[in-house]
This record gives sequence, structure tokens and C-alpha cells, in this order.
Amino acid sequence: MPLPHYFLRECHLARHSKQLASGIWGVVDVSLESLFPNPLIRYRRRPSGCLIQQLPNGVAKVSGYVTKLRKIVSPGRENVLRLPERMIRKFWANLSDSAENIWRPVPLKGAENVLAMIINAEDEKGQPPGTSIVIATTVWVLTSPRRVFDFLNNEGTRNRWDILTYGHHVRETGYIDNGCYHGNQVSILEVKSTEDQIVVILLLEIYTTLTGSYVTFAPVEASTLDMILNGGSPENLPILPSGFSILPDGPKGNEGSSGSLVTMAFQILDTASSATYIPPDSVATTFKLVMETAECIKAAMLNPLNLGT
Repeated sequence: MPLPHYFLRECHLARHSKQLASGIWGVVDVSLESLFPNPLIRYRRRPSGCLIQQLPNGVAKVSGYVTKLRKIVSPGRENVLRLPERMIRKFWANLSDSAENIWRPVPLKGAENVLAMIINAEDEKGQPPGTSIVIATTVWVLTSPRRVFDFLNNEGTRNRWDILTYGHHVRETGYIDNGCYHGNQVSILEVKSTEDQIVVILLLEIYTTLTGSYVTFAPVEASTLDMILNGGSPENLPILPSGFSILPDGPKGNEGSSGSLVTMAFQILDTASSATYIPPDSVATTFKLVMETAECIKAAMLNPLNLGT
């Protein structure tokens, strides 16, 4: 998983591709560091791969993304999956350490591990027009990645870390399974006030494997969601993804690791910012958001009573 706080790394790997059956191919990557030791490389890429299945109309399906629908049943159910795909691609593109992403330090006390980036999307399809801020940080939490993942994707504990849901009721109104691991899914969350008024609707995707997990989300308009469910195209709809990547802090894996590296990134539309400048008030507001979220997660992991389970 790409993280803005770590430089891009080089590795040696072997890639094997093979046609397994008619219209089905397998691709596997294996690290070669054990065969060709390099004292400058102190990490090893885990084995990874995928199965690719040819489908009609010139498209392909990668195994692990299963389009089995539950609860959400509508003429536009196929389109429901295309919006979170865009959300995930944008989230990881934001987090990457590519040359296009100009990360800058946050000039505030206590922000040594916080980075910010300006995105100017005046002419970018699928992004709200104007300027937005992406702010990110990585924190270490003394608990297993699985426990962090379960806490962050639990609708019953969301208002313990998400300021959009403070004092409100969060309810899942629909979901689609999207992986071979139990619980991996795309969900629609409805956040309502105590007066039973809709505050915000969130599109949520959660995914976990033995090597890492992510929880990503973005607010969507009710009219936008209705349009997609009725067959409308989600390709150019504005979306601002935020979320978390969760990695073990050692080689034991997702279950056995004693700690977790949690990287969080929030993309926020900010009309006061420009392509080259973030006002001090915007810096302070986004910094407060990411730090309060980090502290809420740490507190919940230290005290089991905060988990709400």
C-alpha cells in the first residue's frame, strides 16, 4: 500500500504469468531478495498475484472482487460498484509518493508527522470544481490490525472517531459483498440526527487480507445515489475520498502482529485555498481533524470499553 511518509522502494521480483484455462489467466509475483541478497534492501515484498477472467464486451474481472449483490437490488446495481472503484483509485492516488503529488509539511507544533497536499481540480473529471486539501498522517497503535479494522468499519462505533457522525445515529442501508474474505464489502451508510433528519450519506468500502486492510469512504448526495441506483452513470460524479490503510508493524501478519501502522488521509474541499496556498485557518482546521481522529483511535484501542463491542 502506498504511504506518503515512506519513499518509493526498489525490489527484485519474479513474475510468472500463465493461462490456466480458456479466458482465465494467473499472475504471481515473488520476491527474489532471498536468492540475490542486497545489503541496501532491508525489506521483502510478500508474494502476491491475481486471477484475471475474460468477460464479454471486452472487459475483465480480477478475482477477489465478487459482484454478488445483497440488499441493494435495482436496475443500476452494476453502477453501484463503479463508484467505489473510482473512490478507491482516487484514494490510493492521493496517498502515493508519486512526482505528481507535492506533499508539504504542516507548519504547526506537533505536526512533525503530518503532511498536506493541494489538489486543484478545475478541469478534472470526477472531482468537485475548485481546490481541496488532502491531509495525511501515520500513527502506530499497540493492537492488532484486525482489531483496528473491526473498530473502524463498525457502524456502531463510527461516531467515536468520525466528527461527521458525532451525536448522530449511523445505519447501514445496503451493502454488496466484494471479496473472498468474510465482511469485505461496499456499503451505504445513512447518518441521521436525533430528530431523524438525514445529515449525510456515506459510501463506504472495507477490505482486508492477511497482509493489510483499508477502510475508505466519501459523502454522496441522496439525489446522486438515487440516480445511480436507477441506472445512471457514476463516471463523472464528484467524489472526495477519505480513509485509512492498516498494516502490521512486523512480519507476523494481520492477526499475529503486536502493533499496527495506521495511515489516515482526508480530502476536504476548501474554497479559501488556492493552487499554491493554504490559509492558516484551513491548515489549523484540517490539522485538528486528523489529530483528533488519531487520538480517538488510540484511545479506543487502549480501552476495550470504548470499542462498543
